[in-house]
Amino acid sequence: MFLALREIKRNKKHFGLITAVITLVGILVFFLTGLAVGLMTIMSQGISAWDADHIALAENSNDSVQASIIPITDARKVTADKVSLIGLSPLTLEKSSDEQVTTFAFGMAPDSFTAPKVTEGRMYADPHEVVANDSLKQDGYELGSTIKTTQSDEDLKIVGFTHNMTYSSYPIVYMDIPDWQTTGIQYKNAVSAIATKGTPDQNGLDGAKVKAETSKEFIDNIPGVKAQNLTFALMVGALIVVSAVILGVFVYVLTLQKRRLFGVMKAQGIGNGTIGMSVMWQTAILSIFGSVLAVAITLGTAAAMPEGVPFSVPWMLFGIIGAVMVVFSLIGAAFSVISATRIDPLIALK
Repeated sequence: MFLALREIKRNKKHFGLITAVITLVGILVFFLTGLAVGLMTIMSQGISAWDADHIALAENSNDSVQASIIPITDARKVTADKVSLIGLSPLTLEKSSDEQVTTFAFGMAPDSFTAPKVTEGRMYADPHEVVANDSLKQDGYELGSTIKTTQSDEDLKIVGFTHNMTYSSYPIVYMDIPDWQTTGIQYKNAVSAIATKGTPDQNGLDGAKVKAETSKEFIDNIPGVKAQNLTFALMVGALIVVSAVILGVFVYVLTLQKRRLFGVMKAQGIGNGTIGMSVMWQTAILSIFGSVLAVAITLGTAAAMPEGVPFSVPWMLFGIIGAVMVVFSLIGAAFSVISATRIDPLIALK
């Protein structure tokens, strides 16, 4: 390792180029991964926040929550460790006479386990009070604002805000079940879904004529989510593989350019093992430093982006990507070491 560090200090431009390429490739991979995960997250983070084990929909809904209508008397037959009745429907806000804002209305009891965490203001308690996702502030809404909707003649009042609660990429407006039922005549005395903690009793499901599925299955059935997630997963996976291979080849070529140096070292009696470990240590130091620098630059760029850009930081995935980049760089270095250590010193010095 001493030899590796000494060479890095003496040849800063050469090793700076290697680090710069690793960093730039890392920025590309980390940034696009953060955007992909962010886009996947905003489609369903309002559902994920429920932290429910199972979600039941009407048997004739074809696994679509917007087509699911469950009479509330039937919904109350479902039993589990915890049960929350859910209403879900599109909600269009009339911002002005010629401007509208698309949202989703989530109806649920304010004391249910699926109720949102209020980050500003308070939870709704009286009729016509709502808690909204704070992204609506960008549309001019604030605490105490009155909401007019195209689905109901009743005005709603924002008494609280929550953070990062979206469904199908649209902000969520939370309200009590009776208020939600006024957003459509078909929802009178009904709910859309039943969220449970623990496994729901099958007799209750049969009595309510509903079918339970896991939260993951429910999220996958949101229109467009499964196809989008698969597309982004393949895109990010291909990007990681291609970038890792490019790094491996780049390190391999640059290391082979030091053949004359290896020849001099061998002529001085330095063993192949010492030369090989020096190259591997150099590659490990530079690839780790480049990966960490790439993450830092990516986070800085993300912090400077507009709030509306869906960027997420999946630390575990970032760690895996960084490890893959380091491993492929080391593989490229290992192949170059094998080639370089077989060189005859006299031939290399010609």
